[in-house]
Amino acid sequence: MENTEFVERRRHQRFQVPTGSFVALGPDDTILGQIIDISLSGVAFHYMGHTLCFRPKDESYLDIHLTEGDLSLKKVPVETVSDDEISDVVSSKLVDPIPVSYKGMRRCSVQFGQLTHHQISQLEYFIENYAIGEA
Repeated sequence: MENTEFVERRRHQRFQVPTGSFVALGPDDTILGQIIDISLSGVAFHYMGHTLCFRPKDESYLDIHLTEGDLSLKKVPVETVSDDEISDVVSSKLVDPIPVSYKGMRRCSVQFGQLTHHQISQLEYFIENYAIGEA
């Protein structure tokens, strides 16, 4: 029998965020993505698009806007972990639980690069005070 034990690679616990929390990326922040979950290591989000949100291995940045508590983190360095098209999504984070087909909807997960002390402090504060549960 094959051993298929799952090994958790994440260093930090992921947390759900309040509705209305999003990332901005692309030239002039033209792409908006709704945050699925966040940790001190990275963030996952949904966005509309037909291409990867970031090219692998490029130095990339995004802005994080957490409407609860009016918190914004600018120029957060990231590296893409995954970026996949979603065919059918059923998620209360996007719409109330109504099955909807989202053509062109993507899920992107990014790992944070070297954060400043201020960015780390802001993330810790938000998670401690505004996270709505573990993901």
